[in-house]
Amino acid sequence: MRSRLSLILCGGLAVAPALLCLGGCSLWAEPAPARVYAAYVLLAETPAGSTAAFARVIVDPGRECPALVGTGAERTATTPRRNPHGFTVKVCEARYPFGRSLAVAGGPRLPVVVAAPSRIAVLGDSGCKPKDQTGCGLDDPQWPLPAIARAAAAGRPDLVLHVGDYNYRGTPSGFTATVDGQQVQRWYYDAGDGSTPAEKCGLPGPYLSQNSTGNPDADRWEAWWLDFFQPAGDLLTAAPWVFARGNHETCSHGGPGWFYFLDASSDLAEGGGRQLACPPQDGEGPALPHLQLVEPQVLHLGDLDLVSIDSANACDQLPGLTDVYQRQLTAAARRLRGHTAWLVSHRPIWGVEDAAATLYGCDGQPRSGPAVPYGELNRTLQCALRGEAGDALLPRIDQILTGHMHRFEALSFAAPTRRPPTLVVGNSGVVEDTGPPTGAFAQSVDGAPASGFSVGQFGYLELTRDNHGTWHGAMVARNPADWSPFLAPCATPPAADQALCVKPLP
Repeated sequence: MRSRLSLILCGGLAVAPALLCLGGCSLWAEPAPARVYAAYVLLAETPAGSTAAFARVIVDPGRECPALVGTGAERTATTPRRNPHGFTVKVCEARYPFGRSLAVAGGPRLPVVVAAPSRIAVLGDSGCKPKDQTGCGLDDPQWPLPAIARAAAAGRPDLVLHVGDYNYRGTPSGFTATVDGQQVQRWYYDAGDGSTPAEKCGLPGPYLSQNSTGNPDADRWEAWWLDFFQPAGDLLTAAPWVFARGNHETCSHGGPGWFYFLDASSDLAEGGGRQLACPPQDGEGPALPHLQLVEPQVLHLGDLDLVSIDSANACDQLPGLTDVYQRQLTAAARRLRGHTAWLVSHRPIWGVEDAAATLYGCDGQPRSGPAVPYGELNRTLQCALRGEAGDALLPRIDQILTGHMHRFEALSFAAPTRRPPTLVVGNSGVVEDTGPPTGAFAQSVDGAPASGFSVGQFGYLELTRDNHGTWHGAMVARNPADWSPFLAPCATPPAADQALCVKPLP
């Protein structure tokens, strides 16, 4: 029996000093020397289409890779991942078993991987912007990720989904250059949108990357440690993870760290036999030679299938790389097996945000039609789902989980539109977007009537499956009263007709 999470819409790791930085300065605190900086388990699709787990351990570069220790004399060796971008730490990995827990020699115990999770924590957009969130230290009240990670770990999840954007403090938007004696702002490529269709969201170039040779803005370990691995330490060892790639993890930003630390590809056979990395970042020509586009992961978890797509380079307003995404989504649909399927993407396929702007067709030209009050996204993914890809995939998807918009948003389409409901969980750390819409909204989105609500308050999402196989959602938020126009308080045990509720963040 298919289970749909429908929406009810109504009116012990190493400790480093915290980064202290006010007013957008660039002051770094180095991690203290440690045997193990982080240890975690991630899920991956094997070349044969099965689901595998991998343990990864981050250690000082001069240390040997630690073994994974089980019962009795059991020891599993870990091997170093390739480090093509020269990070100042070593990442070690090994295949990890289902159904039992191993410990890192000299480090923490890793979680049990269950074949069919029934309790899932969902986070997104969790990093911190020092210029907007005071100091971004672990005790900064404006940055809740440390508290969210502790609360989610205490909830004893079977699985953690992160929908992307882990590293903000180490991924500046651009830089100032001197041109003819004048200071000019220039922007790193981030699959954003230009002012005219001819710009095609930056794909024609000039391509600018913070990881070009000699660039002082280059991606580095300290930012990853401070923005993600240190504050998420308890949650990293509480459950296995599925990591989605965000636009802050493009190769022009935090991509080198993404492929070294979090991407599921590996030189191990079960990880595809080839660890991915960013291409060279020098040269200001077209963007495509500098991009690394990752194939979707289809994970089979009991009767639940997760389709995790790399939407980092899917431009929001102007379509770009549509043919790539169309092929990927069509292929992913063929690999679905379970009775229930969720699509996980950093960028929403359908989302509502900001004041209305020019809407573009799949040909990249402005389109006509009735005016709408708010902007909509994502145009690249919407166009990719035209025709075969949409026909193959959308009828199989029960729920879409995304981030990218720095808020929580719930959106659903009126019948008979064959579009699954969307939950945007972009509210787990980075400064919240207070722009429109706030509260309830209704408008046409990608040509179909939709309605929903948007709340700009920090939190994370818990998804729990009951004994009947039905999934229930709980937004765990700082102030549940702010959600009362849209979500009722969570009942214990969950009410049968309560698909989505709210409860306080401990």
